[in-house]
Amino acid sequence: MQNFSEGTGTTLGRIYQFLYQQQKTSKLEISTQLQLSRPTVTQALKELSDRKLIEKNGYFASTGGRKADALSIVSSAKIAVGLELLAERYEIVAVDLYGVCLRAEQHPLPFSMQEDYFCKVCAAVQTFIGELAFPLERILGIGIVLQGLISSDGARVTYGKILGCTGLTIDRFTRYLPYSCRMIHDAEAAATAELWNTDIQNAIFFHIRNNLSGALIVDGCFLKGNELKSGVFEHMTIVTGGRPCYCGKCGCMETYCSMRALLSEDPDRDPPPTPEEADRFFCALRAGNAVAAARWDRYLHDLALAIDNLHMLIDYDVILGGHLAAYLQPEDLAALHRLVAARTAFPTDRQFIKRARCGTNPNAIGAALPFVREFLETVF
Repeated sequence: MQNFSEGTGTTLGRIYQFLYQQQKTSKLEISTQLQLSRPTVTQALKELSDRKLIEKNGYFASTGGRKADALSIVSSAKIAVGLELLAERYEIVAVDLYGVCLRAEQHPLPFSMQEDYFCKVCAAVQTFIGELAFPLERILGIGIVLQGLISSDGARVTYGKILGCTGLTIDRFTRYLPYSCRMIHDAEAAATAELWNTDIQNAIFFHIRNNLSGALIVDGCFLKGNELKSGVFEHMTIVTGGRPCYCGKCGCMETYCSMRALLSEDPDRDPPPTPEEADRFFCALRAGNAVAAARWDRYLHDLALAIDNLHMLIDYDVILGGHLAAYLQPEDLAALHRLVAARTAFPTDRQFIKRARCGTNPNAIGAALPFVREFLETVF
């Protein structure tokens, strides 16, 4: 659920945002909490209802007189769509105004820069939206998430080595899709989903999948750089002259802290490790397999080094997200805290390393949520 830092100045905006935050409230409560007259509230509620933005949602228990109507926003008055493009498949989701996933699909299709690929993907998105039976004016937009650096306007991939999509522009989608479309970096999408229902204001976010990416969150927003957006700390060197990275350097955090680094002796292996391989590895680890335990211990040492380096730069909580988060146990986080404490110059008893709240399709959902946020903050 979106937390509003500053409400809109209009009466309609204030009432709508109050309804959104409360989820269910009464006319009297609106009048009391917002210090508005009953006639003003009544007129505003009528206008919101006429626009099909709010609805009656049952009654509150009687306190002696007539039961008060329970009022809520219509959470499906507008929806947003998220599309994640991956090397071997793509995923589509739709979310309502609370960020709740209404529907999700996954389709196998190898990524390609050929026009036929974009035609097929966009046709699937159109079918997906059509089956939801929402008219065009209720679709806020489509967020497209992929592994790559994205221009500040979300219109161009400035660096896309993993998918081979450097130079990809948004018109490859908008020529087929009659909606507002915007591309977003995968780590920022995942972090957006993570932040949606929490009070987190500041964090270092690790997005650990076959490849590593990340984001710095400051005052509830991504720290914006000039060209590298929220940063690409996965390409910080942690081992001088270490393993070769796809970026052209050696010893990058990517080559030691990604799932690919954990599951494969060959970081350049193609195809990359599968989810089934991750399942088998962690099953072996939890069963006490010595080889898996040794590999995991080495990985945790490397991850602790990366965490400590970033924690020295900015003393924020660290959130571990991506595919790895689903496998992390409390004892793993405890081990990371011990390893960081053993090497850091400034030990702390604070438990600052946390696991992301996982969930299903976090990247695609996170790509859709900026459209929801913009609607909620500018609706009136």
